[in-house]
This record gives sequence, C-alpha cells and structure tokens, in this order.
Amino acid sequence: MTQRWLLVTALLVAGICLLLGPIWLGLLLALWGFRLGWQQWPWLVAALAVGCVLGWHEQQLAAQPPVPSGLVRVHPTDWQFQDRFVRWTGVAENGVVVSGSSSIGAAEREQLQQIDRTALVAWSGQPTRLQGATNLYEFDYAHYRFQQAHQSFEIPTQALRWQIAPATNIVDWLYTLRVYLLRRIESLPIIISKYAKGLLLGQLDQEFAEMRQTFANLGILHLFSVSGLHIYALIGALYWLTDRLHVPKEWVDWASIGLLLPLLVLIPFGAGIIRAVWLRIAQILNQRLHLGLSTLDTLSLVLVLNCLIQPQVLFTLGGQLTYLLTFALVWWQQLPPLKLSMRLGILSWPVLLSQVFRLHLLASLFNLILMPIFELVLMPALLLVVSWPQANLVTLLVQGLTLMEQLLLRLEQLPGFVAIGALRPEFAIGFVIGYLLVVTYPGFKTRLLLATLLMLAIFDLNWRPDYRVSVFDVGQGDAILIEAPFKQGTVLIDTGGRGFGPPRANPPAKRVILNYLAARGITHLDALVLTHADADHVGDAGVITSGIRVDRLLTTMSGQHQPQIVPLLKQVRAVSLVQAGSRLQVGPLNLQVVAPDRPATDKNADSIVLYGKIGDSRWLFTGDADQAVEVNQLLPQKLAVDFLKAGHHGSKTSSAPAFIQQIHPKWALISAGRHNRYGHPHQETLQTLTAAHVPWLNTADSGMIWVDSGANTHRLNRMLNP
Repeated sequence: MTQRWLLVTALLVAGICLLLGPIWLGLLLALWGFRLGWQQWPWLVAALAVGCVLGWHEQQLAAQPPVPSGLVRVHPTDWQFQDRFVRWTGVAENGVVVSGSSSIGAAEREQLQQIDRTALVAWSGQPTRLQGATNLYEFDYAHYRFQQAHQSFEIPTQALRWQIAPATNIVDWLYTLRVYLLRRIESLPIIISKYAKGLLLGQLDQEFAEMRQTFANLGILHLFSVSGLHIYALIGALYWLTDRLHVPKEWVDWASIGLLLPLLVLIPFGAGIIRAVWLRIAQILNQRLHLGLSTLDTLSLVLVLNCLIQPQVLFTLGGQLTYLLTFALVWWQQLPPLKLSMRLGILSWPVLLSQVFRLHLLASLFNLILMPIFELVLMPALLLVVSWPQANLVTLLVQGLTLMEQLLLRLEQLPGFVAIGALRPEFAIGFVIGYLLVVTYPGFKTRLLLATLLMLAIFDLNWRPDYRVSVFDVGQGDAILIEAPFKQGTVLIDTGGRGFGPPRANPPAKRVILNYLAARGITHLDALVLTHADADHVGDAGVITSGIRVDRLLTTMSGQHQPQIVPLLKQVRAVSLVQAGSRLQVGPLNLQVVAPDRPATDKNADSIVLYGKIGDSRWLFTGDADQAVEVNQLLPQKLAVDFLKAGHHGSKTSSAPAFIQQIHPKWALISAGRHNRYGHPHQETLQTLTAAHVPWLNTADSGMIWVDSGANTHRLNRMLNP
C-alpha cells in the first residue's frame, strides 16, 4: 500500500492548520510528512504552500465576509415551514449564500409547499450577520454555516416577494426531481416515509426528532447520511441488478459516474456524501484508466479535492468522522468484523467527546449489529417500496420498522450511556494519534503515551476547584446554574421558556442548558428551583426534567397549583414547597429563601428569592420579585450582597432605588432577550444602578455571564465583548 499522496494530503492539511489552528498540529503533520517523504520534498513544499494559501483565504473571508446582493435563487427543497412562518436559504446574484424569513398566510404556505421549481426571492434592507454562540458549549450555527457554505449573513424578516424562475441548468431539473421523490415518499405510511427520507435522501424531518435523539444516544446517527452508507447501498443494488441482467461491468462502471454526480444535488450536501461519491468515482477512474493508485492514495486525493472546495471540512464533526473512520477502515481492512468495529468505535470516541460530550459505551456493538441490517435489509426494502408502493412489502416493512424502533428504545435503556464532559480538542487529537500509534506500533512507550494522555484528560475533566454561577443567555427569560466544587452539588434556578410566538423544536433549555451540563460532566441536578410560574422562567422545565435526572424540585405554596408546574411534580424524585425562612442545602451550598414570606396571588410577588454565600461572594437571586417585595420583605433583612441578579429582567417594576442603595452590590446581572418586545432592561432601572454606582451586565449584550469563585477571590466572565 503506497503513501505517496497521503503525505501530500498531510502537508496540505498542515498548511491549513498553521493558519487556522491548531498550530501545533500543523507543525506535527509537517514534520511527519517531511520526515517520511523527504525524497519528494518539492511536492510536499507545494502542498504546504497551497494549504497555507487556503488557510489565509479563509481568514480573510471570515474577517470581511462577502455581502449578498440581488435576487436570491431558492431551490424548492430549501423552504422550511413552521406554523405561519417560513425560512428559506438560497444563493444571491453575486454568488453569496444567504437565508431569510417571513410571516405567511395559510394560502401562501400551501402555494409554497406545492412549488417544484426554483424561485427568485426579492428583498430589501441591510443583511445582518448570523448570530454566533452566546453561551459556553452552545452549538455555533454561524461558525458552522461559514464552514459549510461561507454564509455569514441573513436577510431581516420582511414580507415575502417571490416568483418562479425558469430552469436554466441541470441542477434546477435535479431539484425538481428531488421534490418529486420527496412527495412520492411522503405518500407512504409515516414510519416508512421518515426512514426513506432519512436513509435515501439524507433528510431528517421533525417527525424523526424523537428517534433521532435515540440514534444519537446509541452512537449510530451516522447511519443517516453522515457516513455516506446509503451511497454504497445504492451502488451495490445497481451492481447486483446489472450482474443478474448480464450487463458488462465496464458499462455499469461508466454509467455509475453519470448516476453518482447527480446524487450531490439529490442528497443534501455533506462531508460524508462528498467523500462517498467522489471516492467511488475515483476508484472507477483508477481502475478503468489503469492509474495504479492504491485505495489509500485514492482516498487521499479525494480529501485534497474536498479541502480545495471546503478548506474547513476537517474542522466539522461530520468531516472529522467520515475521513478519520474511512482512512482507518482502509488501513485495517484485513481485520475481522468484530475487531474492526471495536477499533473504529474507540477511534471515534475522542472526536465525539470533543463536540457532543457524551457517548454510549456499547456504540461499537450497536454499529456491528445494525449496520448490516441497514445496508443489506432496510435500504433495499425502502428502495423497493418507493419504486413499487403497491407491493405487499409495505405492511411487512411497517411492522418491521415498528418492531425495530421498540428494540432501539429498549437498547437505549441499557446502562452505558454516559455524559463524560467536554474533552479539549488537543486531547481529542492526541488520543487519536496515540491510539493509532498503539495499534500500529504496540509497545510499552506508545501505551505509556496513551495512558498519560488518558490520566491528563481525566484530571482536566474533573478538576473543578471553584464554585461557579452561570447566568445563561436564554433570550427573554431566566436560567441560572450554581455548581459546587468538584461536582459536589448542582442547583438550577429556572429554565427559561418562550412566553410568546411558536414553540421551538430546539429550545435554549436543550441546546444551551442540557448541552452545558453534559459538557461539564454533570449527570443530574440536585435541585431545580422554579421561582414562579411565568413561561419565560419555567416554560422549558419539562425539557430539563426529560433530559436529565432531577432529585428535588422547589417551588412555592401557590406555585404548586399553577398549570405550568403541576405536570412537573411527578417527574422528579422529591418536591419541596418553600417560603421565607426555608433553606436549600446541597453539598457545601447553603442557600436561604428570603422571600416570599406568604403565598401571593400575583405570580411576580410570589417569586422565590434566594440568598447565600457562594465561594467568596454573596449572591441574591430575585426572580421577578417586584419593588413591593424588595422594600417590604428584603429591605428590612439588611442583606449584604456582592452579586445581584436584577429582578424581572431589569424592568422598572423591580430594583427600587432605596433597595439598590442599601444592598449596593458590586455587580448587577440582567437576563434579557435581544430586541425584546418589553423594552427590558428599562432606562429607569439602568439610571437607578448608575446613580448608585453599581456596574451592570446584560445577557443581551454579553451573552452568558459566569462567575468562578474560590475561597478568597472570584473571576467575572462573559461570552461576548469580554
């Protein structure tokens, strides 16, 4: 097996890393490549130079991204609907990818859902930059879109103006074909439809949301397009059929190229699809043109081509997994299936932990069992049913898929799913390199290297010597997490939630709070405090109780009867009804309830107010408590406060001047949504804080705010504008 083009690829990736980071990996790859291939140094220098140019170009684009202009071409499958709201993504006249959104009526929605051709969307105003992550460990959609398509802007929400565009190229016709296939699939029973769209067209719709999480928990979500598995299934079916029809293999090879290229349009763009399609085309060309390339060289050239088009493909989870596992699969192709599956599973763990923070220890076994079922049974059956929906197979397939889902849900309950925490990228890369060294050059030194990395990673994942208070940016709402040192106690105060507008498929409680808990290696909440029953404080509490174990829920005597809270009382292990004088003891955390002192009919006046010393600082968490509570209940207690979570998102109904003057906190922290319709924080509150010389931070401007406190010192951090 040659490694000529493997070294060229390594130097290309090294050049990209030297500009985009990590620099140490770029240096390591460069040294390794030159050491093994010094005889072909001109090629290696050229590859390194090209990689540096690609990295520099990406830096320039990120610093000054192109701004979209002109009409936007939107393909018929690039409209996303939710109630009477539509979001679209397309390419502007100057070639820049951009997205936008509009409110639409029922008639227009039905009209848009029926179109099967490309549309031209007109827009006005100034495009705005995509919002990046505003919380620690939150998925950075803006960064992802730039890596995928160099998209940096979106069109402000406005009335939709569109018209059908004439088909001008084969791509437009292929999108029309995709629409036809989707509608044909959607005419089938729902359970068949969702698997056919996911496995054959790489589209996971909302009806797949619940099972998507199950597949992710079991570590087998890559079966849906990330791995390009369905490409091999489709090509395998083609060769099986033509072989029985005695069609010459050479004819089928050349025809396959013509069939594979359209799949890049028919199936959503992704690293796994690109790698699978191009690799198969490269293998055909290598064989038919007698180029004499090894499989490793062919795969290396495919990665080079992918990097030229998408320089940051290896900075994405899909890119990392698809190329890492494919290279390993080529290198270890002689291994027996069980050993190969175990090695591939272990190799993928560091990559997954660095980005999704959790894994199932039995994922390799699940892959070994399920991959043949998907490739040899399910995909051919779906192809047959889509092609011939009248077949008697439909009923049998519905029963089989239903049984499979029940089995997967049972497998999900097996022990082994663990939230380990966010592994630093440098540890993840080190583990991959160390593991490859151990299996390639087994010996004491390589095993010692891997063991050392493991011990350092375990230390890093668990070294939490300080208290931490985190005020999440959940938009217009409250969600505050308190962590005791070394995971001795965890308390979440409120969960955020949408008070108006349509429900979200991926609310902040899921993508922000649960993601953060997993990244910190937190497997349960010792206490969930629901201050009061407003939707922007407890609306997403059900997401939390469904996503992580909650040992104790605290609310007020009045709160226990509120419709927002009642369903949650049976989902936790214990419930405590509290009022002023109650205490919350969780490990070394000792918090006192200082209000309300009696049940209140007004929900804001009924807010639980917590006070306590956390590390070296004294904190006051006020929920939506109003000025009457501050003056009548809190002011007489003469509380000494270092950090105040300002009441009611900085509303003028809270933060009474006399109260602020008395407690005179070192900082006031405000949790408010960007451009919220209430105008929070109100100028009256900001003037009160300024008059008292109290500095303040607002999550709308600063993103997530967190304070790490030791016994004698603390550090105030913010996600944005540090």
